[in-house]
Amino acid sequence: LDLPVWYRSGVAKPPVETLSGKLAVESIVVPLLPEQPLSMLLAVGANRISVESPTVIKVPGGDLRLGSVEVERLFGPDLTLHTRLEFDEIKLEPLLSKIWMHPLAGTLNGTLNPIQYENHAVTTRGELKAEAFEGKIILSDLGASGVFTSAPVFKLNVKWEDLLLSEMTTNTAFGTIEGILKGQLRNVEMAYGQPQRFNLLLETVQKKGISQKISVKAVENIAQIGGGQSPFMGMAGAFASFFKKFPYEKIGVRASLENDVFTVNGTIREGDTEYLVKRGSFSGVNIVNQNPDNRVSFKDMVKRIKRISSKGAPVIK
Repeated sequence: LDLPVWYRSGVAKPPVETLSGKLAVESIVVPLLPEQPLSMLLAVGANRISVESPTVIKVPGGDLRLGSVEVERLFGPDLTLHTRLEFDEIKLEPLLSKIWMHPLAGTLNGTLNPIQYENHAVTTRGELKAEAFEGKIILSDLGASGVFTSAPVFKLNVKWEDLLLSEMTTNTAFGTIEGILKGQLRNVEMAYGQPQRFNLLLETVQKKGISQKISVKAVENIAQIGGGQSPFMGMAGAFASFFKKFPYEKIGVRASLENDVFTVNGTIREGDTEYLVKRGSFSGVNIVNQNPDNRVSFKDMVKRIKRISSKGAPVIK
């Protein structure tokens, strides 16, 4: 490391010339990233430092390109940083192998420009687009507040279009659903490794040539997440035992988390009845939100989801 240090006091306009430096690391090991070298040419001015040349960062599945970095007011409490980040055809399967265990074809592209750090907060402009499940997942408004404090909060918005549900749900503990999914996850805030706020919308859309069916297991699990009873009770259970999947007309779920209070509602209404899943015209099964005013702590909702992921297929008697 060759690092000039230029500290200047007072309010006079600083000179424009710079001093040159260099950072060269033969090998860096960072969690979740492959081992790699790092080399940067540094330009140091009065109370500022910059890296003018782009820096390539290797990630599982491809490379990130970090643009020029400019750090101003280096020695004061109001330090600022400006840069940009480019994602170019990064393969999703190796990138997400630690959190998505099934084969996942697709790529991640996009640019975050600018990325700014100021007043302990990171803000970005731009979008990241993932081509996955035959559709698109779009991430935007990525940022954080309380950076370098004991409780940073990470933020983002997500939107998805034309996702093929069969690819997302086949061979999962949740059960299989066939159809096309759209929706969004807005105003997401993550703190202490878990969400503390969000607004979620999930809806299916009809598309020619794509069947809309839902497995018995998925029906049971949606009902459980909604806090209701299984629709397969009594004679209904005996009838359902002859089928593996049921046709549906639409699935619509709206959920929110605020101040540790979680709510789930259906987006389909007929009179006073609110549906999470609406059956087809001639056959199928309805999942009615039996408690539209339900409010449950997020910890209890996590317990429901964990029970779903840990159990096997439902037994219908």
